This record gives sequence, structure tokens and C-alpha cells, in this order.
Amino acid sequence: MKVFSHPVSSQWIILLIVCASTASANPFGDNWAPSPMEPAFRLEDYIVWGGSVTKAEDGRYYMFAARWPKKTAMPSWVTNGDIVLAVSEKPAGPYRLVDVVLPSRGSSFWDGMATFNPTIRRHKGKYVLFYTGTTYDFEQPKTKRPSQEEWEQAWNNKRIGVAVSDSVLGPWKRSDSPVLEPRKGKWDTSITSNPAPVLHDDGSALLVYKSSPLRFPEQKKKNELILGAAEAKHYLGPYERLNDESQIMFQGKRAHVEDPYVWFDGENYHMLVKSMDGKIPVGWGSGFVASSPDGLNWKLADPPLAYTGKVEREDGSILRAGRFERPQILFENGIPTHVFFACMARDGIYNVVRPLKK
Repeated sequence: MKVFSHPVSSQWIILLIVCASTASANPFGDNWAPSPMEPAFRLEDYIVWGGSVTKAEDGRYYMFAARWPKKTAMPSWVTNGDIVLAVSEKPAGPYRLVDVVLPSRGSSFWDGMATFNPTIRRHKGKYVLFYTGTTYDFEQPKTKRPSQEEWEQAWNNKRIGVAVSDSVLGPWKRSDSPVLEPRKGKWDTSITSNPAPVLHDDGSALLVYKSSPLRFPEQKKKNELILGAAEAKHYLGPYERLNDESQIMFQGKRAHVEDPYVWFDGENYHMLVKSMDGKIPVGWGSGFVASSPDGLNWKLADPPLAYTGKVEREDGSILRAGRFERPQILFENGIPTHVFFACMARDGIYNVVRPLKK
């Protein structure tokens, strides 16, 4: 048995025993507290997408998020994204911009033109940042969105990397190459992206990732996004698929999903993830919970629904998001306390936090 992936309190151990016995518990569902009126992280001239939070040694909370200029529009996430760091004295924010963590560094690097999909982990004094990066051979858009041809080239070059630092403030050592490459002729031919890692105490790792059978422009014919799983003896890699197929199944079926967040309770893996089709009975764009003993075969929670695009706020009003994505969980003392989301709403695109009830 591997040790817990997060520090564990006595009350959380009780919950974990229940989770392990059913392998399908849902800690979200009806357990949401009202969200603050103010976004967790918002920038005036930039689109902010996603947000992964950790508590540092100074007692403050640090968020890793992706941003790109509003003037280049939403599609430029894949050409103009930069991972940035923000800070708050409270877990729910609001967060203030600190610095750009992984800026553009030139097209000769595999991740040299854009970085996004950050998810932060801690391991024995190290800050370990998993992310997606890309490169391309055209000039980065400055004042308008990329063309379809440009967007497709950048999308096809998405790969997963890892950056490591002794401090949450950096400096960060980026991987010289992706930690996981696509495989020609397999279901994950196109890309590797949207990393969802679990770091075990011995340094080994499970990595859930997103890919698809087709690259663009063929991808437009069947836009199916699928999850797979890989593992490594050390979180820096090299990573190997769990088996030759290594495709994640939910109740024995392949599903069109994305934006997974995965954690480990000492017995089973658990996943919070967004549905993109009708195969999961929660509705398009809603999130669900599933559990697995091995990282490949997943059982839906009962009930599976974790969240929708409707968020109750502290004044009783409802925020209705057109898109509600990239869920990232904050654990404190081994207990999930907050979930951060990328939110596209009428008043902008920013990060929203959803606290969990105490």
C-alpha cells in the first residue's frame, strides 16, 4: 500500500475508510458552500483560465494560472498562454498577480511559445508544477486571434512537461523535453495535455492525461477527447503507459471527457472531471466523480454529479457560466476545502472558487 498523497487528519481518515469501502464516494455534490461575490483571480487586460492553489511556508496561498491577452481573444490560449503566479492571504482570494512563472522562451523549445494547464504539487520540500506547453513556427499573435491554420499547428504540438523549484517563487527548472509523447497509430496519436498527476511518498507518480485519435485538421471530423494513464518511478519521468492500450474506461466504456483532477486516498484513486457528451449521466459540461483501484478502470460515484455551471453566491444570487472548466482542488490537512474553476460568464473570463462546507 502506498502512503497518502496529502497530509491526512483523523476526521479525513474516517471519510477515507468510507471511500475505500465503496470506491465511489462523492465529496462534492450537495456539499458546496456559497462562493464569494468577487472572482478568485481576475486581470483587467487578460483572460485568466484555471487556477491551481497551494499553501506555502509563509502561510499564504499561491495560485498558478494561465493568462493571455484579451485583445487576442479566447482561442489564443494555445498560442499566447503564459503560466503566472498569484497570491492571497486567504484561500478563497482574491488573488494578486506576482509574476510570470513560465513565459515564452522561443520556438526552438518544445514549450517555447505557450504554457497552460498548470497543476501544482508538493513533494519533500519541492514544488512540482505539471503543465502543457507548445511551440510553432509562426510569429506569436499580438493584436488578433490566430488563424485556423495557426491554431491547429499550435494545438497539434501540445505536450506535457514538469517544472521544479525549491520555492513557490522560483526559479523554476523546466524539463528539457516533454515527459510524455503521443503514440502514432494509437488512440493517443495527437497530443498529450491536461496533466492530472498523483505524487506518491516514494516519489513515484501516476499521470492521467488527455489525447485523441486524430490530429487537426482531421480532428474536426470527430472531436473526441479521451483520457489515458501513465506511471513513472519518479515524477520527473520517464513515464510509461500502464499497459499497451492504457485508455481510461468509465464503467467499462470510453467517454468524451476532459479537465481531470486526480487524488489518492491510500487505497483508491479518485477523479473529478468534466463530461463532454451524454455517455456520463450528468449532462454536457457538468463535472462528475469516479474512483479506481488501478488508474485505468473507473467506477462512477453514486450519485456521480459533482458540479454544474450554476454557482450560488454569498448574496443568494446565481452565477451562470457558459463554460465552467479546469477544476483544481485545494487540500488542507488532508481535507478538500476549495475547488477552483475557469469560468466564462457574461461579465468576463476569470477564476471562480467554490468552497466546500466545513
